[in-house]
Amino acid sequence: MLGTVTVGFVAGLRQELRLAWQRTWGGRLFLVLLVASVLLVLLVRLTAPAPVGAVHSELARLQSANEVIVIALAIVAVLSAYRLFAPDLNEEFESLSPRGGSRPLTFAAGRALVGAAGLLLVASCLGVVVEALDAGGRYLPDEALHVAVLFANSVPLFLLAMTLACVLGRFIGLFAAFFMQSCGADAAYQRGALADGFIAPTPLYSFEQLFAWLAPRPLLDPLPGIALRDQSAALYQFPVWEGHGVWGGDLVQVSSSGDLAVYGIYLVALIALLYLACRWRAAQARSRPPIQGWFKAQE
Repeated sequence: MLGTVTVGFVAGLRQELRLAWQRTWGGRLFLVLLVASVLLVLLVRLTAPAPVGAVHSELARLQSANEVIVIALAIVAVLSAYRLFAPDLNEEFESLSPRGGSRPLTFAAGRALVGAAGLLLVASCLGVVVEALDAGGRYLPDEALHVAVLFANSVPLFLLAMTLACVLGRFIGLFAAFFMQSCGADAAYQRGALADGFIAPTPLYSFEQLFAWLAPRPLLDPLPGIALRDQSAALYQFPVWEGHGVWGGDLVQVSSSGDLAVYGIYLVALIALLYLACRWRAAQARSRPPIQGWFKAQE
C-alpha cells in the first residue's frame, strides 16, 4: 500500500516538475532575462565609477554587481510565480479536479521546487560571473556568501508571491508580495536603528514591526557592512566607527542564529500555507462542473 502511494506520488511529482519547467525555463523568456542580467553585470563592471585603491575599487564593483543580482532575483522570483500560476487561474484550477488528476501536494511541490531551482540557477550563474571578473580579489569568499544569502532571501519572496497569487489572484498577489517584502526589509532596518539609538520609538514603528512578522525577514551577511565602512573611508565621509561603538550599527548588522531560526520557521510556514492554498483550490475545482461543460450548458 505504501509502495503504491509512493510510486503514485513520484509519478505525479515528475509530471508537475515537467509542466512547471516548461512554463518557466522551458521557454525563451527566462533565458533572455538571465543573459541580460549577465550582460548588465559586465556593463556595470566596465562603466560604474570606483574609488582609487585596490580594496576600495573591488568593494565598489562588488556592491554594484550585487545590486544587479538583487534585482534579477526579485524579477525572476515574481515572474516565476506569475508564470506558474497564471494558466491555472485562467482554467479555474481544473488540473486539481478529479478530471485533471493532480494532487495538491505534488501540484505545490513541483512548482516550488522548479521555482527555487530557477532562482538557484540565476544566483549561481551571476555569482560565477562576478567571481570570475574579480579573480584574485580579497573578498571572494565574502562575495560567495553574499550571493548565497541573496538567493536565500529571494526564496521566501517567490513562495509568498505564489501563495498570494493562488489565494488572491495573480496581480494582487504579486504586488502584495513586493509590498510585504519592502515592509520586512524596512522593519529589519528600523529594529537596528532603534537599538542603535538613531531613531526614537513611535507607534508607527511598533505597528510596522508587528506587521513585519507576516513579511519575509531578510538575512544579513558581513559584506554590506564591510563595503559601507570602506565607502565611508574612501570618500572621506563621517566615520562609521566612533570610539569603541559603531555609528549606524543598523546598517552593518549580521544575522544571528536566532535570525536563521526565524527565517527557517517562516520558510516552513510559507510552504505549509502554499499547500493549504492548493488544497483550498482543489476543493473549489472538485465542487464545480468542468469548464467546457459549463460553457456548453450556457449556450
